[in-house]
Amino acid sequence: MTDPVKPRRIYRSSQRADQAAATRAAIARAARQLFIGKGWQATTIAGIARAAKVSPETVYAVFGSKAALFSEIVQLAVRRDQPGTPLLEQAGPQAVTGAPDQAHILRLFAHDIAHVLADVAPLMAVARGAADTEPVIGQIYRQLHEGRRRNLAAVASALRRAGPLRGGMGAEAATAIIWRLASPELFQLMIAVEGVELEAYADWLEHGLRAQLLP
Repeated sequence: MTDPVKPRRIYRSSQRADQAAATRAAIARAARQLFIGKGWQATTIAGIARAAKVSPETVYAVFGSKAALFSEIVQLAVRRDQPGTPLLEQAGPQAVTGAPDQAHILRLFAHDIAHVLADVAPLMAVARGAADTEPVIGQIYRQLHEGRRRNLAAVASALRRAGPLRGGMGAEAATAIIWRLASPELFQLMIAVEGVELEAYADWLEHGLRAQLLP
């Protein structure tokens, strides 16, 4: 004899999970807009709750703290539409590291990272603005840059596999150059302050990396 099927309970459980995911996403969207628009200090849990149409207690229950919420928002921006997949395992970075030659690697990388930075750089600016006075945000800011460097090392390694670099440069030196030129701070300066268009930034980055890295 088999156990009786209980579809109603399964349905309700699925419904609760969907509702929880929708609440989490609504809080994250509201928080992103407020952090970018008002900065770290002026953005409060109460304000995020109002914008997301939930209670402050719900925000704390879902994320735990303002800093944890901010950290998750940045990770969502980095991973874009695949939050459960590490960045280097996604299609864009995989295409970059699997490209057939150095020129293709840099072209694909510059245009892919430009779109990542469009989402990430405004949040990094928020973190940088609060890093000196908020130790927890300062730590998040440093960790984000350390993560950038680890990820960008994959691009440098792909370039070295595809051929020699300028002056016999090693992977570590190449990683440092990519890390500096493709920084969210420089992106924000060019896009938000200078008014450079996104595709023009990507072209500038590609040509700059070629000049610095290729023979």
